[in-house]
Amino acid sequence: MTGTIGEVAAVPGGPDFAAAVLEETTAVAAGAKHPLSAAQVQGLRTMVTQEGSPFAPSMYRDMTDQRPTEVEHVLASLSSAATDLDIPTPLVDLAVLRLRVHNRKPVTPS
Repeated sequence: MTGTIGEVAAVPGGPDFAAAVLEETTAVAAGAKHPLSAAQVQGLRTMVTQEGSPFAPSMYRDMTDQRPTEVEHVLASLSSAATDLDIPTPLVDLAVLRLRVHNRKPVTPS
């Protein structure tokens, strides 16, 4: 979403989007026999929907600093596992595509 958690959470639909991404990722974890507990999921849901949170994922920071991201090692591998498990992850897949496009852009020297 190219913003901090707080920026995403502050817009209409932002918290629902964050919760939907969390649902996709926890479904893959469960499908891969690494389920999260209800308490873990609730803690993550609280974290990713917190208005005012300054937290920004490292891939967002890489994007804003015009550096390549680690998309292939993180989200693309999650997406691949989801495909293997026949678990739909349209939001994760969209993020992978967005970050792959970013990674093809020339790096701007600091």
